[in-house]
Amino acid sequence: MDLLSFVVALVAVLIGAVGQRMIGMGWGLVVTPAIALVAGPLAAVLVVNLYGAIACLVILPQVWRDVDWRRLLWIAIPAVALMVPGLLLAKGLDTDLLRVVVGAIAIAGVVISVAFTRASRTHDGPVLRVATGTAIGVLNASVGMGAPAVGVYSLVSGWQDRTFVATMQPFWVLVSGAIVVVRPFVAPDGSPDWPLWAWLVLAVPVVAGVLLGNRLAHLVNRTVVRAAIIGLSVLGGGALIVTGAMGLAG
Repeated sequence: MDLLSFVVALVAVLIGAVGQRMIGMGWGLVVTPAIALVAGPLAAVLVVNLYGAIACLVILPQVWRDVDWRRLLWIAIPAVALMVPGLLLAKGLDTDLLRVVVGAIAIAGVVISVAFTRASRTHDGPVLRVATGTAIGVLNASVGMGAPAVGVYSLVSGWQDRTFVATMQPFWVLVSGAIVVVRPFVAPDGSPDWPLWAWLVLAVPVVAGVLLGNRLAHLVNRTVVRAAIIGLSVLGGGALIVTGAMGLAG
């Protein structure tokens, strides 16, 4: 791991943790493109899910009372059930092709979310919840990018209040934690070849980001935070598409 790559990872994790605490999403949108760019898409799946679960565990005690447990189960059960096919998909695809896929998903998720934001009607129900969980399970396990599906569901269903922020914490603990546990048995290759100190240091911006998000949650306009995360997602996704395309062309 070179110094520049490590700094990029640290900054991405810090920003992702802040966004996760403030608006219930942003972790995967910010961290996945950055880690995939500096360490590869397979490595990104492990890093994003491991530290994402840690971040959500830190946040969870603060939002426990607002969790919508019924809606959580509707989405989490299919997400966990589909993680093995997602891991097998990641294992079977070319690395550069995965980079392009991750970048395209990041950008597509942003475009779809913005389009649904303009819609006046909302839709929700068991079918939409199961479909959302299925998409999250496959995408998160294969490319570490289940966040766009979460964002689309929150906008389509109109679920954007404090219960959304709260419910996303145990949801990612369950989904990401399950992927971290199962991944060594299904797709053991592709883990970052980082020294122990790097793994330990990377946990620091996770906790720091959550603490910073606590301070800013009631002071900063969430629309501004969401816009910043969208911008970073588009930039990171674009960089991944270019990198992957160059690798496929070469």
